[in-house]
Amino acid sequence: MYIDSHTLRRIPALRHTQVKPKAIRRTALDFAVLLAGITVLATVLMLVGWQLWHVNRIYSGVTVAGVPVGGLTRAEAMGQLQNNPTSIALPNVTITLDARQWSLTAEQGLESAKWLAAINQAYLIGRQGTYLEQLRTQTAAAVGTASITPKLQLDAGELHNFVSQIAAEVRRPGHQAMLLNGTEVPAQPGVDVDIEDTMQHVQLALDEQQDASIIMVPLEIFQINPPETTQDNPTGSVHIQNRSSQPSSFLLHNDAFQLKFAIDTITWSNLVVSENPLRLDEAKLGILLESWANQVAIPARDARLHFDTVTNQVVVLQESLPGRRMDVAATVATVREAATSGQNIANLVVVPVMPEVDSTRIAEMGIRELVMSSTTYFAGSTKDRIHNIEVAAEQFEGVVIPPEGVFSFNQLVGDVSAANDFEDSLIIWGDRTAVGIGGGVCQVSTTIFRAAYEAGMPIVERYNHGYVVDWYGDPGFDATIYTPTVDFKFRNDTGAHLLVEPVVDIAQGTMTFNLYGTKPDRQVTIHEPVITDYTEPGDPQYI
Repeated sequence: MYIDSHTLRRIPALRHTQVKPKAIRRTALDFAVLLAGITVLATVLMLVGWQLWHVNRIYSGVTVAGVPVGGLTRAEAMGQLQNNPTSIALPNVTITLDARQWSLTAEQGLESAKWLAAINQAYLIGRQGTYLEQLRTQTAAAVGTASITPKLQLDAGELHNFVSQIAAEVRRPGHQAMLLNGTEVPAQPGVDVDIEDTMQHVQLALDEQQDASIIMVPLEIFQINPPETTQDNPTGSVHIQNRSSQPSSFLLHNDAFQLKFAIDTITWSNLVVSENPLRLDEAKLGILLESWANQVAIPARDARLHFDTVTNQVVVLQESLPGRRMDVAATVATVREAATSGQNIANLVVVPVMPEVDSTRIAEMGIRELVMSSTTYFAGSTKDRIHNIEVAAEQFEGVVIPPEGVFSFNQLVGDVSAANDFEDSLIIWGDRTAVGIGGGVCQVSTTIFRAAYEAGMPIVERYNHGYVVDWYGDPGFDATIYTPTVDFKFRNDTGAHLLVEPVVDIAQGTMTFNLYGTKPDRQVTIHEPVITDYTEPGDPQYI
């Protein structure tokens, strides 16, 4: 059929018409959904940015002893605390013996390791628990409700010196029954001071009574029995004539370290072999001085350091301090010289002991790169086991091993006991699993063993567990410890200082040890283990 153009124009259905698009009307709900989406996206981006910015930083708002450390790395926080006065003040410590009292009123300074522990606690705020729990903790910190109060600790050297001075006043040697210038003197036990035990009691009292203004601690003393009777001397008595021409007692002193030791009349008389000319029993004198030397000795404190991976610079976490020791041979000589010249005062020769890791010589240590890093996993561990891992790892923060120095795990971790904040958890005891103090510590020793092993360090001492545990991976690649007898040791043969840095990531369930120093020129190859004498485990037995 043919339709002409005129007819086509008259048929409405076939006319070409232009259809206008229908207008879309936006409602308030649409705008609300759009706004909510933008808000969610902005919140997600803000949370991601917040978490990224706080990588390796303490979360904002956290304070330690009133000092803001939020947003700082742990090394920066240590510097902030060391350079700023805080509200922390030591209580007045008073040591007592009967009616006598000795007060340590001046602040002796806080041990840096306690600041380090507080900083590590601050770093863990917002990093424990589920993600929602972490967010809640981070939010609380941001509004200023997260504060860490560090445990207080007197400077060990100052406290040792303080108790040593008390001991010089209290110490009294014992003696046999004797006739002194015709007068019978009955036997008398001696009295000495347990300096180390007293120091431990002071620190324990400080931990338990940190908020007190005065802490009273009894002086720990013990008796020394007089010499027993023998066949040659059945009465146990000695006869001593008056030696008026020579000193009857003797005083040794060191003004630089404020140390004084007195040799009383009876002890001095027993040291004199002949009067004219005066000759001393230097062997006996040496034994007496050796007993004092143990009380005088204070080990040097090595520096603890941190390697800043952003700047590749070494930061001081804990400054080094010199120690001291008595030079017994030199002191014997000063006593001899003074006594032969008729004097009763001599110099107590005490010499400084320099630290092996000196914080003033960092540039000479050769700590400039990552030598080795090793990671183990503890995801799924109990809360107590994770706590023990944290406590143990904390002891190695910033430890530096000098060239040819031997790393000892037990020496650094100390006594694994409840007194040192370790908790009960499952441990490997021989061929069985049992509950004991410090379960999880071997996760730390195994990780540092792997780092040293993979770096090719000579392993000095290492023991494996009684059976294979999944957390420790392949057999032969673990290291068990049991303080103080079973240890893990390796030697730093890199020719440079070696900085040990532990990293515990609770969220990921990982324990990492980074070793910084100078890479030795060697290639380490570790082959797959050869497993023999494989035994399937039997059914569980609960005893």
